[in-house]
Amino acid sequence: MVKRFKEDVTRQSTFIGLRAWHEGESKELEKWIGFGFFNHIFLFKNGMLTLFYDVEEGDKFHEVLKEKLKEDFFDRLCEHFFEFVKKGKTANSNSEIYEILVRLWPAFTIFDELSKYPEIGNGYMIRRLIRLREHTESFSYELENRINEEEQKNCIFFQGKIFETSLEQFINEKGFEVVK
Repeated sequence: MVKRFKEDVTRQSTFIGLRAWHEGESKELEKWIGFGFFNHIFLFKNGMLTLFYDVEEGDKFHEVLKEKLKEDFFDRLCEHFFEFVKKGKTANSNSEIYEILVRLWPAFTIFDELSKYPEIGNGYMIRRLIRLREHTESFSYELENRINEEEQKNCIFFQGKIFETSLEQFINEKGFEVVK
């Protein structure tokens, strides 16, 4: 069966930020919910990052999160998030920032999913998420802007590996399909 991918989001990023996103949404997210995104395709070009997610993984994530997202879990995730936001305010080195971003990505991902699909949570979680976002909406961008990188790479990043090729060529070589 052909793996299908869907374009999700494009944003400004550093290459270190890309690596943190990959690590955070794969291994770190798996620690939280027993599931991680290991098949993201990241297209990194001129400092802009476009994510293509594996449709099957996206469906599985939604199912797992519906099961795991309870108030006590959400409260622990929020406490974890604020702990690393606090650490991020004083982080200066690329390695410190990378580690903090990795640890924050599970919360970013779960908060985003709850925003898109509020029916997977409840009123308490939605209200807390709104308050949280009011105070931290730009935090990840501010943190990533402190990363010092000399050169941006133009590449595909997939399963922890760099591919210096076009998206079209990569998709064709892997036998993948991008769907709308």
